[in-house]
Amino acid sequence: MRSVNIDSNDSKQILDIYTPFVTDTTVTFEYKVPTLQEFTQRIISISNKFPYLVYEKNNVILGYAYASKYNEREAYKFTVDLSIYVDQKIQGQGIGTALYDALCLNLQKQGYRTAYAIITSPNVPSENFHTKYGFKNLALFEKSGYKFNKWIDIRYMQLQLNEYSKSPELQIIN
Repeated sequence: MRSVNIDSNDSKQILDIYTPFVTDTTVTFEYKVPTLQEFTQRIISISNKFPYLVYEKNNVILGYAYASKYNEREAYKFTVDLSIYVDQKIQGQGIGTALYDALCLNLQKQGYRTAYAIITSPNVPSENFHTKYGFKNLALFEKSGYKFNKWIDIRYMQLQLNEYSKSPELQIIN
């Protein structure tokens, strides 16, 4: 497990994992695959402020996970949105759990309190993974997106990272 390096090799490998989710699934609401340059800029933008981790074996990235800002308003600063993608050919081998273990530990150390997973629904494997990891099912927002000629729901799931104290502080570590 390591933080992402912002180089063309990491970006390319991460984009290669993401591409089939765009082209073949409703896991992401993105219609077209971003260019390598666009995708690299996204990684830079996110990793400048939040942890962005890759799971690597024999110099090959097999999955990645990152936290991002949940909302622009200041009161949300203790809340993050999590994203995780594991190569579809090797899911179910503990890579997602290892990524979330490292990501959530990093976020806990920084003082974040709440993590949301916003999942397209139905997406039984992702919903089961998040439930098993300890996320609570909060809400289903019906017909929130449209892709592949059908309306798609989204499910909000929540994980408490730290206690909800009266004087919370963040200690950003990157």
